[in-house]
Amino acid sequence: MLLTIDIGNSNIVFGLPAGEGRARRLYRLGTVPERPVEEYFTLAASLFAREGVELGRVDGAVICSVVPVLVPVLSQVVQRLTGITPYIVTSRSKSGLTLAIPEGDTLGNDILAADAAAAAEYPLPAIIFDMGTATTVTVVDQQRRYIGGAILAGVRLGVQALFSGTAQLPSVSIQAPKQAICGTALESIQSGAVFGAAAMMDGLTERFEAELGKKCTLLATGGLAECIVPHCRREFIYDESLLLRGMELIYRLNCEK
Repeated sequence: MLLTIDIGNSNIVFGLPAGEGRARRLYRLGTVPERPVEEYFTLAASLFAREGVELGRVDGAVICSVVPVLVPVLSQVVQRLTGITPYIVTSRSKSGLTLAIPEGDTLGNDILAADAAAAAEYPLPAIIFDMGTATTVTVVDQQRRYIGGAILAGVRLGVQALFSGTAQLPSVSIQAPKQAICGTALESIQSGAVFGAAAMMDGLTERFEAELGKKCTLLATGGLAECIVPHCRREFIYDESLLLRGMELIYRLNCEK
């Protein structure tokens, strides 16, 4: 059983297979860069014990991180929990993709993993929206080449910036109001956050497809995608575990003989 560890800017997500197919069991801890190994180990051990996870069945582990300082920390945690040294995903890992960009070494490891899974499992070309602390929009073409994309502030980050930079606007939860034209400040912010993000997804999709000259498979993943996708006018496939399955694919390509 392969344990995947996705270290994001906001959350650390541990993933384990949940039977056959694409489903994964997910377990989350908050990302705190300055948290020491011992504290992460205690939190992770308590989390798995509470959830009844049998870590003795784990026979492999892989880490993908956008927080470099936490890679050695979580590597030690995994070693103590399972006795296994995890494989670390890097931009140079075998992924099944060709990096057709000028600076391949700068590509985020999370983008590499998610796009590797997209290329392996869905019709190409594909546009992949990963909606986390930042929103990344990337393209894999029909030749399984990663050709680039766009990066935006994440939906929650945008709302937090609005709240911290203004004196009278409230902080709100990310959820859709009943309509786009709203009368209260709270619902107006929610409208801008949710419907604005959906319009961004539709709009960037149109621009990307126009540049490519063809229609694409549209995928959305990441913590906020499930909230935004239902309000898009284009048909997006919400895939919660895309990144984790990409990590599994990279592990197999690099570690299994």
